[in-house]
Amino acid sequence: MVKIHSLEHVAVAYRDTDAAAKWYCDVLGFEIALRFNNPGNDANIYFIRDPRGTGHIEIIPMPGDDDTQLADIRTAHVHLAFNVDDMDEAVAVLESKGVKLEGPPARAGENILLFFRDPEGAPLQLVQRAKPL
Repeated sequence: MVKIHSLEHVAVAYRDTDAAAKWYCDVLGFEIALRFNNPGNDANIYFIRDPRGTGHIEIIPMPGDDDTQLADIRTAHVHLAFNVDDMDEAVAVLESKGVKLEGPPARAGENILLFFRDPEGAPLQLVQRAKPL
C-alpha cells in the first residue's frame, strides 16, 4: 500500500478558467494560491486554496473538442464536497450571491447536506457533519 500523507488537490476542468476561479473566490471564499498560463490553449490554470488552507482545487481548461456537459449528471456522478460549521449561514451566503440551490438542506443521520451547482453546472455539495470523517 502506498503511504499517502494527504490529498494534495483535485483537478476540475472548466470552459472558462478565469470565471471559475473568480467564482470560487467570490462565492466560497477560496484564494488563488498559484496562477499560470497554459500556452497550448492560452488559458490560465489556477490552484485555489480553501479558506482554512487545507485543500486545493486545480482549475484546468476543458479540451476544446470535449463536448461533455458538466451539468449532465448521467455521464458521471462526481461532485466536490466542502465542510461547513453552520449550514444556515452557508445557505444565506449562497442565496445572497445568487447561487441556485438543488433543494433545501437535507438531513442524513446527524449530518446536513446541501447540493448546488457552479456556474458551468458542475455539482457541488456542502456538508455539516456532527463528527468529522
